[in-house]
Order: sequence, then structure tokens, then C-alpha cells
Amino acid sequence: MLYRMDSKSPPVLFVVGTAGAGKSSLVAAFQRWSRFLDIETMSVNLDPGAERVHYDPEFDVRDFISLRDVMDEYDLGPNGAQILAADLLAAQAEEIGLELESLSGDVIIIDTPGQVELFAFRQASNHLVDVLGGENAAIIYLFDPMLSKTPSGFVSQMLLSSIVHFRLGLPTVNFISKSDLLDEEELEKILEWGERLEILEYALYEEAGGQRTEFAIGQLRMMQESGIMPGLIPLSSELEEGLADVLTFAQSMFGGMADAKDGSAPDLDFE
Repeated sequence: MLYRMDSKSPPVLFVVGTAGAGKSSLVAAFQRWSRFLDIETMSVNLDPGAERVHYDPEFDVRDFISLRDVMDEYDLGPNGAQILAADLLAAQAEEIGLELESLSGDVIIIDTPGQVELFAFRQASNHLVDVLGGENAAIIYLFDPMLSKTPSGFVSQMLLSSIVHFRLGLPTVNFISKSDLLDEEELEKILEWGERLEILEYALYEEAGGQRTEFAIGQLRMMQESGIMPGLIPLSSELEEGLADVLTFAQSMFGGMADAKDGSAPDLDFE
């Protein structure tokens, strides 16, 4: 029998992004920050290859599946073992779902594998998302700040985010992760690219031009017409900035949580 979290279950936020985008750091910061506000956040680690995590997961896939054991048992390299481990994890989705159902809290935040393709581009992941999140699931997509510095790198992440959204069919919000690593001018430029297509188009022509740029602009216009432009939100797990926006997104989609304050920002009014 297929298990799905029901409408009374807490929101389930899958944190997705390329390797090094800051997924685990966000889970750790959000868990610490929200609990300080008396919001019970349950964290989940779905990365069997993680050597360590800096949060206290209520569920850790490494208790079920060891990447080293998979490599040894099936005589696989790290990449092949990651793929098989993702499939083995999906095969145990119902058991994991039942374990999460036994937990009580306001929100579940899930740390996904470092390689985004392992989570987003395998059919097993669709099953896993359906079982663990059901109608209460959404995606927090993290843009890498260093890759976002160039127009082509920024567009690449826009396209990847939209593909993940298309593949999994979940509500998605985009954050520029580790924003504290960018200076003020760089951050403003990146945020403007996310809001004004004509500025991004001009930057692309300045960077490269030619057929590649024409292709990128065609994709951007298609995204704009479909209403899936990113609308980036700055996020710094280190400075605990933008965490209230994560909570606001969850509450606006699913309801059921109290107001929160992010640093010196004014109280957020959830209506």
C-alpha cells in the first residue's frame, strides 16, 4: 500500500541545488534558527554520501544505506554507488514515510544528495517525493553564488531550476545561496538579472554573443512567457539572513505556522 503524508502533515521542504551550493548549511541554519523561535523543525538527510552533517537529523539515510557498503557489495565506483543508493532509497520510501509520520513538528526540511541529477533526474526520485511529501511538498532551490556571477552561469542555473521544477512538479522558490560571499554590487546585479530580462539579455550579449547567446535568450523568453522566471531571494546561512523567507514560503503554501522574525527585520504578517 502506497503511503502518502496527508493534509494534516507538516510542510516538507526539499532543499535542492548543485554540489557545494550550501544545502546542508541551510538545513543546519534553518533548524537552529527556527527552533530558537519555538518552531519545531524536523531535519532529514537523504544524502548517503555525506561524510558528516552539522545538524541533528530526525532521519538519516546513512542509517539505512552506506555508500561504502554499496560500493563494496556491488563492486561500484563512487558515482555508480550513488546512483544505486538513490534507487535503493526510493525502494524503501514507504518505510521512511512511516517513520516520518511518527514524528511531530511544524515543518520538515530535507537535505538532498549533493549531485542534483541524482535527486531530480531519476524516476525513483519522483516516487520518493510523492511518498515523503505528497501534497505538502515544495522545493527550495539554491543558486550557487560563484556560478551566478556570470550571465551564462546565472542562466544555466535558471534553466536547471526550471528543469527540476518541471521534473518533480512541485512549488519552487529560488534563493541565491551564500549571499554573504558576494559584495553588494555583485548581489544587486544578480538580483536584477532575476527580475529584468532585458538587463540579463544585454549582459549575455556583452559576455559572448553569437548563436549560444541567441539560444539562451530564446530559452529565457520562453520561461518568461510561462511565468517561471526565478525571482531570486538572497540567503546567507552563515548570517541567518533569508531564513524567514524560507519559512514564509512554507507558510504561504501550506499554512499552519506562527509568525517569525529574521534578525532585525519586522515581524512577518501571515494572512
